[in-house]
Amino acid sequence: MGKPVPIIVLSVLAMLNGGVTSVLGVLTLLGSKLLFTPSGYGPNRIAISQVFGPFADQTGWILLVLGVLFVLVGYGLFTLQEWARLTVFWVFAIVAVATFVAVVWGVYHGELGVVVSGLLKVTVEAALCWYLNARSVRSAFSS
Repeated sequence: MGKPVPIIVLSVLAMLNGGVTSVLGVLTLLGSKLLFTPSGYGPNRIAISQVFGPFADQTGWILLVLGVLFVLVGYGLFTLQEWARLTVFWVFAIVAVATFVAVVWGVYHGELGVVVSGLLKVTVEAALCWYLNARSVRSAFSS
C-alpha cells in the first residue's frame, strides 16, 4: 500500500510551515525587528514576540527550534514513521481540548466569533485525530 494522500499533504504542509518558521527565527536572530513590531488593527495590537511573554527576548531561538521540530515531524510523516503519527495525533488532540475550552469561554462571555470559529476548529481537529487513528492509516505507518 502506498502513502495515503492526506498524509503526504500534512507532511508537506508541516515541512513548509517549519521552513518558514525557521527562516523567521533566523531573521530574528540576525536582528530583524519584524516580530517585535505591533501589527493588526485596533487598540489591542501586539507584536508576535509578546505571545511568548517573559521569553519574548528569545523569540528567534523559540521559532528556530519549533521550525526544526515541524520539519522533523513532517519528514517523519512523509516517511511513515509511527512516532510522527502519534506526535501529530496528540498535538491535535491537545489543541482540540484547548480550543473547546476557548469555545466554553466564548459562550460564557457572549463572544459569538470565538464560539463559531472554535467549533469549526474543533471539528477539523477531531476529524484529523479520527483520520490519524483510522485502521488504514495506522496500517500504512506500521508496514
